[in-house]
Amino acid sequence: MVGGLRSTTVNDLELDALVDSLSLDEQISLLAGSDNWHTVAIPSKAIPSMRVTDGPAGARGTSFTGPASVNLPCGTALAATWDPALVQEIGALLGRETRSKGARVVLAPTVNLHRTPIGGRNFECYSEDPFLSARTAVGYVKGVQSEGVAACVKHYVGNDTEFERLTIDSQIDERTLRELYLVPFEAAVTEAGALAIMTAYNRINGPYAADHTELITTILRGEWGFDGIVMSDWFGLHSTTEGVNAGLDLEMPGPTKHRGAKLRSAVDNGLVSALTIRETARRMVRFMDTIGVITDRGPGLEVTRDEPEDRALVRAAGAAGMVLLRNESVALPLAATGLQRVAVIGPNALQGQIMGGGSALVNPVHAVHPLAALTDRFSALGVDVVHARGSITHKTVPKPESRLLSGVQQLLFATAAQMHSAEPPTLVRDVRGFNFMWSEDPAEGVPFATVALRTIATFTPDVSGEWSFGTSALGHSTLSIDGVVLLDDDGRPAGGSFFGMGKSELVGTMVLEAGRAYELKVEFESAPMATMSGLSIGAMAPLTLDLIQEAASLAATSDLSILVVGTNPEWESEGYDRATMDLPGTQNQLISEVAAVSRRTVVVVNAGSPVSMPWLDEVDAVVFTWFPGQEFGDALADVLFGDVEPGGRLPVTFPQSLEDTPAFEHHPGRHGVARYLEGRLMGYRWYDSTGRQPLFPFGHGLGYATILIEGAHITNDGVEVQLVNAGTRSGHEVVQVYVHHEQHGPSVAADEPDQKLVGFAKVSVGAQGTAIVTVSLDPRWASHWDTDTHAWTVTPGPRELRVGRSSRDIAVRIATTV
Repeated sequence: MVGGLRSTTVNDLELDALVDSLSLDEQISLLAGSDNWHTVAIPSKAIPSMRVTDGPAGARGTSFTGPASVNLPCGTALAATWDPALVQEIGALLGRETRSKGARVVLAPTVNLHRTPIGGRNFECYSEDPFLSARTAVGYVKGVQSEGVAACVKHYVGNDTEFERLTIDSQIDERTLRELYLVPFEAAVTEAGALAIMTAYNRINGPYAADHTELITTILRGEWGFDGIVMSDWFGLHSTTEGVNAGLDLEMPGPTKHRGAKLRSAVDNGLVSALTIRETARRMVRFMDTIGVITDRGPGLEVTRDEPEDRALVRAAGAAGMVLLRNESVALPLAATGLQRVAVIGPNALQGQIMGGGSALVNPVHAVHPLAALTDRFSALGVDVVHARGSITHKTVPKPESRLLSGVQQLLFATAAQMHSAEPPTLVRDVRGFNFMWSEDPAEGVPFATVALRTIATFTPDVSGEWSFGTSALGHSTLSIDGVVLLDDDGRPAGGSFFGMGKSELVGTMVLEAGRAYELKVEFESAPMATMSGLSIGAMAPLTLDLIQEAASLAATSDLSILVVGTNPEWESEGYDRATMDLPGTQNQLISEVAAVSRRTVVVVNAGSPVSMPWLDEVDAVVFTWFPGQEFGDALADVLFGDVEPGGRLPVTFPQSLEDTPAFEHHPGRHGVARYLEGRLMGYRWYDSTGRQPLFPFGHGLGYATILIEGAHITNDGVEVQLVNAGTRSGHEVVQVYVHHEQHGPSVAADEPDQKLVGFAKVSVGAQGTAIVTVSLDPRWASHWDTDTHAWTVTPGPRELRVGRSSRDIAVRIATTV
């Protein structure tokens, strides 16, 4: 395997003998999963089942409610570190986590590009820039696979929107595909030795990704020399013959929809050759041998790891990705001098958002939130901390508070008919909440595909007034209070929950009396032929306060206001894109009104993708944290108090508005087609080429040290850069090198970028010290993809290498000739 692991369990001759000992039906059985997370075992031939697990924010295991996992910083947070070595350490941690869940394959990393700032899964991905994405992916894959685990790089390719994501045709011209979207996949394969690739849901220029011969056989296996396995995204295979003939090895999940008996029939009828089946099965067995599945003799136990060094690494990585966007009058780092009372305000303060939504979700081993961490730090300095929520940001009615519930029981039935009969439930168990999602059987004798449940509890409200209740179901649900049916979603169309397969939320209200006990009953029946079952219940008290006024009052009587605002997994998730860059709810108004009365205002934005900032000039400092993982609060305190430098730089451009983005006119697509008409002018390439002014440029980020780029020159190894720290505090800088190719005349393409990133290095500089760093350049820094020869080509002529701190902060320009 290219750059990967190689077991010595069997040699090639033994491998051939093993595969040839399998019947055709046994070979075919290896080419599809047995369930959501496992492949089919052939015990008679000592071929065990292989377990895979979701990533990239951690290794979840086989259940959303299973053993807890370490929650890692999201993709954008990792790319914002501009530190592939640190990312490699995080990858190794994920590899260990994957092993702890008895799995040998983790479905990560996600290396699709940020075509638009509102992509629903942007937080999983790294950057708008292919080179930065590639360097981050290489570190991540190397780290994961150093632990004997296969990284499954996804989603190959053009999976850049959640709009009609299962069917949309991403129409991308050849040069754009090669110079942008394929770059991180290629690097993950050819440099890091990625052992597995997951195809995208979408079509690419016609064929579905899982059926794409050019992408899988010609490019991936042929040009890049990939000899690992290619698997479909879950339910992303739509064919019996096209996929296997194109080179797709594994249909997931199982049981199979398109292979099995259908594939055997295709072989019998000459539509697929027996040799193709044999070679595909051989790749599967070889892959399982390579990653130790055969040696393991099957999946292991699922357990929780929680090591102090892992917590420390996640904390360090979370801080390293935080970006200081604004720091007027040296508002940061914080000091206790002159502080007696601090107001910590915002919907993400009490419970920070440590991860985005969708399949990236894990059950974290623990979580440190901003309010708790900041309260601990300030209290130790003798400073009082007060808190106000300030704004409601939920998209759906939030789950009921556990303190208002008692005697919660879940009665599980094998079928809806059983629930509606006089038969006793198959299982009765105590539960903590009202949110369920099953892609596997919740209990023995209770299939997830036919499960029905009745949940009963005593609900005692603490506020009198009109309470709101909501249900979202992948199936049919009813909600009753004291025997009165308040919600019944029968006949409600699908769309809006559970990855788009469930129904949009149904909301109702009822006047309740504080202190009185009510019986709350919820009944649920799974949807026929569904691939999972899910139910979410919400309950929210009536608002009795003006939240913004309450927050402003606290701010006016405090010495410092720290606003922790942002999005949450309801807004940034697999299954749908955001409709706007605005902060949810009334957060923009909250920030402005607090800033108007506050002596000093620090805004902490906790989101996975860019947000609009109409209040930017009204506040003293802005820190962007992304979704930084389970150690959020402590990592944030480390940055705000200056224990560590704000280490991040933007991996994406922050636009002034959504309308002022390169793909705005073409996103999300029309009539089943997404036309990538902006071509290669993605992100900063568009802003720099058109002269548009972004809110913050690609690569931007401030530090607490005063580091300047003094000079630079070309060497045989790259670009040597001299830096000086004019301040009294040690710090670091991310040196960025861009290349500009001066071209004129009618032959120049309309989407020719003014400049592109071709190298970077993170360097530390001591207080009042100097440093020299050599920035290695992308080997293709002077190349482009030639659509006539269908190859990488160098056009001789003048170039300009630009050395700076962002795409707009260029310190040195070096003229050179290729």
